[in-house]
Amino acid sequence: MYDVIIIGGGVAGCIAAYCLGVEGVKVLILEKEPLPRYKTCGGGIVLRAAKLIPFEIDLVIDRKIYAADIFDHDNHLHFHVERYKPIINMTMRENLDYYLLAKAVGNDAKFKDKILVTDLIIKDNEVEVITNKDKYFAKYVICADGATGISTKVLGLRNNYIKVPAIEHEVFVPEDLFNKFSNSARFDFGFLSHGYGWVFPKKKHLSIGLGNMYDDKANLNDYLKAYLKKLEITDIIKVEKHGYFIPIQPKKKKFTFGRILLAGDAAGLADPLTAEGISYAIETGIHAADSILEGKMNVDEVADRYNKKIKKLIGELKNSRFLSYFVYSLPSIRKFVFKKYGRGLSELMTDIFMGELSYSKLVKNPLNYIRFIKPRNFMKQPVSEGF
Repeated sequence: MYDVIIIGGGVAGCIAAYCLGVEGVKVLILEKEPLPRYKTCGGGIVLRAAKLIPFEIDLVIDRKIYAADIFDHDNHLHFHVERYKPIINMTMRENLDYYLLAKAVGNDAKFKDKILVTDLIIKDNEVEVITNKDKYFAKYVICADGATGISTKVLGLRNNYIKVPAIEHEVFVPEDLFNKFSNSARFDFGFLSHGYGWVFPKKKHLSIGLGNMYDDKANLNDYLKAYLKKLEITDIIKVEKHGYFIPIQPKKKKFTFGRILLAGDAAGLADPLTAEGISYAIETGIHAADSILEGKMNVDEVADRYNKKIKKLIGELKNSRFLSYFVYSLPSIRKFVFKKYGRGLSELMTDIFMGELSYSKLVKNPLNYIRFIKPRNFMKQPVSEGF
């Protein structure tokens, strides 16, 4: 019998295991894949997310990025933003996840990979976890196995999420071409009507992708070919192609089922504006662990604490969804907003990445609208425009 079994050895699961292990909780992590394993992900850890992790992660950071370049193709504008602290820490998810797992195991959490969970049976005083190899029992289970994992299937949540289609290529190019993109995170709007493109420099290659936030009928493969051409990336040594779906909004706001808690992508909490999910994986992992500890294993108390914590995240994401509606569903309004206020928007979004501003404060604080309209009066760094 374990105190807590965690299904999924990704960010949310490993962070939860670490936080529980520090307090002497008996934890078992079950992962269906052999680790380390590749995981499709932009691999950008914004500073806000990095500050949430309760230990240093420099060993698995490929590159610290202090600048962002935002391109508005509707208006042919370019905004360059810089900070004195890294805006985004670039990593490969197989390295990050494996490092987080090592930290959790270092706190006496147990770990088993190549274990496929096939069913969950919720009982009064425990949860029975049935796998392809054995049965395990725990007082609580944290489901952190993604929006398409066995947990959402067993709990009837497989169709509970709005899913954003995304495509990403790991692109290896000659050194001179790599250096052209190596010092900033690039974001392109207006190239894809209802989404955006990105270029994230890693240690020796570029992660280049597109996310389509509202129109799932667009052929992202064709768009990515055109995007590479627009970036003038034609001399490619090697490319690894991946596609995936990002859950950005749960239809049913239910995150606890008796002694089961949902975390990470299984909870469907990714940013509707940026599709960034690492921040919320970290937060839900921490909240799940804290709720179990604070609730002292009392099922009603744990559920109440966890739901209250998640409710705050839902409120934050609601404000992000409000902004995303204007950015992605109404291209003509986005074009107007970027033309008039693109500099201020770039600055404010960077503040959110840095953890210096939240979506709720951005939407509700009148001062931020002044910053939005007259950003030069508030800027920490200059913003350039035009391309």
